[in-house]
Amino acid sequence: MSLEIRRACFAFAGFFAIGMLIWAARFEAIAPAEFSFQNGTDPKTLDPHRATGQPESRIIFNVFSGLLQSLPTGEVDPDTGVHSMDAAPALAESFTVSDDGLEYTFKIREDAKWSDGTPITAEDFRFSWTRMLHPETLCQYAMQLHDLPHARAYNESLVAVGDQVEVELWDRPRDEPDGDGDIQNWPRGTIVYGTIKKIAKPPEPKFAPEVDADEKERKLAEWKERWVYEVDTCSTNAGGKPLWDQSTEIREFCQLPRESSIATAKTEACHHVLVAFDQLDAIRIPDPHTLIVTLKQPVPYFPQVLAYYPTFIVPRHIIEEHGSPLWTKPENIACCGPYTVGERLLRDRVRLVKNPQFYDRDNVSIETIDAVSADSQNTALNMYETGQLDWVYDPPSLLLEELKQRDDFTSAPVFIVYFYRINTLREPFDDPRVRRAIAMAIDRKQIIDKIAKAGQLPAYNIVPPGMPGYESPPGFEANLEEAKRLLAEAGFPNGQGFPKQIILYNTQDMHRAIAEVVQQQLLNRLGIRVDIQNMEWGSYLDKVDQLDYDIARAGWVGDYADPTTFLDLWISTNQNNSTGWANEEYDALMEKAKRLGGDPEARMRALAEAEAIFIENLPVIPFYFYVSKNLVKPRVQGLFPTPQDRHPFQLLSIEQSD
Repeated sequence: MSLEIRRACFAFAGFFAIGMLIWAARFEAIAPAEFSFQNGTDPKTLDPHRATGQPESRIIFNVFSGLLQSLPTGEVDPDTGVHSMDAAPALAESFTVSDDGLEYTFKIREDAKWSDGTPITAEDFRFSWTRMLHPETLCQYAMQLHDLPHARAYNESLVAVGDQVEVELWDRPRDEPDGDGDIQNWPRGTIVYGTIKKIAKPPEPKFAPEVDADEKERKLAEWKERWVYEVDTCSTNAGGKPLWDQSTEIREFCQLPRESSIATAKTEACHHVLVAFDQLDAIRIPDPHTLIVTLKQPVPYFPQVLAYYPTFIVPRHIIEEHGSPLWTKPENIACCGPYTVGERLLRDRVRLVKNPQFYDRDNVSIETIDAVSADSQNTALNMYETGQLDWVYDPPSLLLEELKQRDDFTSAPVFIVYFYRINTLREPFDDPRVRRAIAMAIDRKQIIDKIAKAGQLPAYNIVPPGMPGYESPPGFEANLEEAKRLLAEAGFPNGQGFPKQIILYNTQDMHRAIAEVVQQQLLNRLGIRVDIQNMEWGSYLDKVDQLDYDIARAGWVGDYADPTTFLDLWISTNQNNSTGWANEEYDALMEKAKRLGGDPEARMRALAEAEAIFIENLPVIPFYFYVSKNLVKPRVQGLFPTPQDRHPFQLLSIEQSD
């Protein structure tokens, strides 16, 4: 260890000694895990359909599984040292694709089981994907399955006359007949199938010009809950499958019949009237270990989507017994990945334990793993140097120059971008000139050289370089004079009259340092005053999801090696958009790119056109493209650079000392 790092560690130790004693006291009765790593903040959830962040995904990737998994493939890039990742068999031992690219047939492993011994079958995927897409689940990655027929309509509650639908009656276990509904959407109420014959709607609400978009959306949602659906219901077979041609009776349904001005005495209460996604042609299950998935158009990266955690299966029998979020508690959860959840101590760590039912358990080397909640870079380094952590992904930026010289430090380019979200629904950020002015005025070199310090690349667009087969259009330029001109044109010369804004960031040393630099740059360069505010991870996510912010720090890790993983975010209906920005031309180009799945070159051109619109409008301000910064103990084998800085724990092993 260098003298500088040794001195720094002693200094840090003085600040964190008390905290470390508390940590040690809490874990006196728990034997150390074989492998421990810095997981940043405390994970908000372990539900694959509700998670959105890195602290969650590092755990979920290793306790749940899907049809496919992302594993290192091919050769290491000789220039960057990065090991490429690709979709490989997981719970599906094999799959085939039709010549037109529209039909995937997966063979599920016959020995696949949940950690409680319950067999895994193709029905687990039908249930899990239906839950992922269900509008009450609020999965922010639901768009990843929108290429399946009826998936988007189901997810967005879109129905029309003539649609074959499912109606969920108002009889969930805790529904009150004439009162509040059960907020647990699994188990569901009785499902009735049929075909919509008529949709009656009360008078549509009228809005004054000054009513904001959120209020309009809320009122329209309330109006829709009062629609009355006339459904020609049908019978079902012994297995519960709808017999669409066997009509039984015409029935009326409404979500809030007692509050609807057009409901009648015969109108029945229901939770939803939705397109019957799981009973139509998207998914077919000819036998318990065969799953056939149909797409609306070819999706070149579909295998990579199935290797990403939102499409992983969840245990229906556990969810229906315990409800959400209680089903993810260690004493309740059932897992299907190489590990299961042994213990969870809030704001401290999650203990992972090797899953004895995992199909490839004989090749899983490490028995116990701790995902340690360590927000502070300094704390993480201290724990690493004192042997409490084996892997730190975010060491202190101030020490990077020294750390780079060490044999246990690795760094490589990754598909990750650092940016600030802008709430485009709030003035003055509803004006793209203001957003561009701020983006152009920020000095990225200062941020990279003085704070980040790991050789990051300044970002003037949103898709990282090196994406196979794709070239981004020219990005915007860092140009202070143009920034001042745009700001004056928008009505704020030299920042005069610009209302004070707040930069929101989740608690972490580097995010605070960057926010402080941006705060000073905007004041010095544009005359704009901003405050900064930090929040713990869960509260920060809630604020961003609810668009209750002005400017918010963010980052995005590419889910797979395709530009859509960065460009889909800004489609107006994407749950991860969280900026309020909507652009019809952008949405149309992204939809066009989907239809061009069979023509790779034309598809990439459409995506580049979409990114050009993004660059012109800038609903977010890109700062830089990441490089990984990993400190790994020499005894840990199998942890090497990957494009998403993703590391499957089943590949890791510990080298035993003599």
